[in-house]
Amino acid sequence: MIMRLLFALCSVAILAALLYFQYAENGSSDSAASDYGSAEPGYAAVRAQLIETGEDGLPLYRLDAERIEQPQPQGTILLTEPKLDYQPEAGNHWTLTAQHGQMPQDARTAELTGDVHAEGLPSGSDSVMRIDTEELHLDMAQQLATSPTNVRVDWGGNRLNGHGMRADLKNDKLQLASKVRGVLLH
Repeated sequence: MIMRLLFALCSVAILAALLYFQYAENGSSDSAASDYGSAEPGYAAVRAQLIETGEDGLPLYRLDAERIEQPQPQGTILLTEPKLDYQPEAGNHWTLTAQHGQMPQDARTAELTGDVHAEGLPSGSDSVMRIDTEELHLDMAQQLATSPTNVRVDWGGNRLNGHGMRADLKNDKLQLASKVRGVLLH
C-alpha cells in the first residue's frame, strides 16, 4: 500500500516537472496560444470530390481525387490521382486522369502530370478522341488544353504522335507542334 502511494506521488512529481520545463521552454501559455492561433492551417481531404458550376448553374467540372490538399490558405491546391470530368458546353464532355495535379486557388486551370490521359467526343464526331502525354495544362475558362511534351492522339482509327500540343476544345481544333508522325486512315 505504501509502495503504491509512493509510486503515485513520484508519478505526479515527474509529471509536474515535465509540465514546468515544457512551460519554461515555450514561454507563457498565453504567448504559445497566440503563436498557435496566428498560423492558419490548410486542409487535406482523402477520396474527395469538388464540383464547380458554370454561369448557367450546371456543372462545369467534377474533380475526384484520392487526395486533395491545400497546405496554406489561398495557396496551390495539390491533387493525387485526379480524375477531372470537364464539360464546358453541352455535348462537349472530357475526362482527364493523371497521377498528380495542381490548381490555383481560383481553380480556373489545372496542371496535370504523370501518365496524363484525356478522352472526349469532339463535336460532330462518332469517335472518341484519346490523348496521352506526361504533362497537360487545362485552362477551363478558355477551354484550351496544352502540353509541352510528347503527345499521342488516337481518334477514329487515326494515330498521331508529336511533341507539343494545343487543343482548342471550344472550336474542336488540335495542333501538334513538332516531330509529327502517324497514320491517317481518312
